[in-house]
Amino acid sequence: MFHFKANMVLKGHRAVNWFGSPRQARLARIMQKPLDQRSFIWIIDDADKIVRVNDDWLAFARENTAPQLTASVVLDQHIWRFIQGQETSYLYRQIFSRVRAGKSPIKFPFRCDSPDCRRFMEMHVALLPGDAIQFTAHMLREEWRDPVDLLDASRDRSGEFLKICSWCKKINIPGQGWGEIEAAIGPLDLFGHHTTPRMTHTICDSCYGAIKLELDQESGEKLNSD
Repeated sequence: MFHFKANMVLKGHRAVNWFGSPRQARLARIMQKPLDQRSFIWIIDDADKIVRVNDDWLAFARENTAPQLTASVVLDQHIWRFIQGQETSYLYRQIFSRVRAGKSPIKFPFRCDSPDCRRFMEMHVALLPGDAIQFTAHMLREEWRDPVDLLDASRDRSGEFLKICSWCKKINIPGQGWGEIEAAIGPLDLFGHHTTPRMTHTICDSCYGAIKLELDQESGEKLNSD
C-alpha cells in the first residue's frame, strides 16, 4: 500500500494542490491515515448469546453507519440475530462446533467494507472456559476508493435483490460469476437504477472452499456438505 501526502506548491501567495481535483485531494488526505491497529473483540457464551463487546468494537460500529449497535442492543442477544444468510449461518455453526470440540483456534480472512474503503481483515476464533467463544478481528490492509452507493446504509432501497458474499463482499453478476462491486456496476446497470437494490447475504464458492479447507486442516476431518 502506497502512502503519500498531498504536496502543495506556492504560486504567488496561493497554495495549489498538485493533485488538482477535489476527489484527488480527498483521496490524498485519506491515504495519509495510518492503518487501524485496533482489535475488535466480542464474546458469546455456551448458548451463543453475546456477553461482551470491547470498546473498539463499539467505536467501529459508530464509525461505520451502525450507531444503533450499542452495548445495550447487542448484549444478551443471540449472535444468530446478526448473522445473515443461510449458508453463512451454516458455516459459522461448523466453526463453532469445531472450536468447542477442543480443536485449535481457527482464523480466516474476511472483508468488512465501507462505501469508500475495502477493508481486508482477519478473524481469530478461540475457545474460552465454559464453552464460550471469543472472536478477535483486526485490520490487515485498507484500499480506498470512490464511494459506492450500494454499500451506503442510508440509501433508499428498491424491491430488487443482489447477492453479496458475506466474506469477500463480492457481488454475484448473473452470467459472469462473482466480482467486485465496481465490476458489477455496468453489467447490472446499477447507475440506471433510481433506487439502490437490496443485498441478500450468502457465501461465494471460493470463500466457502477456503473456509472449508481451513476447518478440514484444523480438525483433520472432512466437513460434511449438504
